[in-house]
Amino acid sequence: MKAIFKSDIGKVRKINQDWAEVKNYPDNSCLVIVCDGIGGVAGGEVASKAAALEICDYFEKNQELKIKSRILESIKNANNKILNIAKSDNKIPDLGTTCVVVFVQNNNLDNNLYVAYIANVGDSRAYLISENKIKQITCDHSVVNELLMQGKITSDEAKNSNNKNIITRALGCSNSTPDFYEINIKSNDKILICTDGLTNCLSNKEIYKILDKNSPEKAIENLINSANQNGGTDNITVALIF
Repeated sequence: MKAIFKSDIGKVRKINQDWAEVKNYPDNSCLVIVCDGIGGVAGGEVASKAAALEICDYFEKNQELKIKSRILESIKNANNKILNIAKSDNKIPDLGTTCVVVFVQNNNLDNNLYVAYIANVGDSRAYLISENKIKQITCDHSVVNELLMQGKITSDEAKNSNNKNIITRALGCSNSTPDFYEINIKSNDKILICTDGLTNCLSNKEIYKILDKNSPEKAIENLINSANQNGGTDNITVALIF
């Protein structure tokens, strides 16, 4: 499988605090890391870049470890790096970032079957596009999503809440524990990884429609353009594995 991505500043922000790393390997496996920085103008930009680069570096240098351990340890190292940056620089003491890490490889039994290993912290997301539908794989670590899961608010209230961007987990913060998923996918499936700059401006239905009607490269371009047309209220980063 192959991974591609594109990142855009959006229509409101002065700088892009998102950062993505994408690696395609000769054996048709691929690695995608998407981070969305938080903590002020300078802090968010520093945190997202530092986290993505650290995760990628650790993952590639520790191939003797099992995939799950490589991913979780890489996230742990990234969290420690952000904490150390904050301690050493008084100008950016409160910095953090979301992250989604996805590694896809063939299952070695069937060339049409793959295994996707996914970890996330925060509200950046991974979706599976399969069998004519889109399904969110990751769970948002946010105040609004917790209220939704507890049945205290409705889906419509969650979508329109002024608090939907308040996250409960992030690298560099008190709770940086990632969720981990392992799923089987087919060669004609796709995995979409994105920051909330996309999902705050487009519904899942709108996202699927664009993915279904366009080539992967054109779909990413159209997703970003559509998010900007709907306000572009945040940085927009979209990666696609196909």
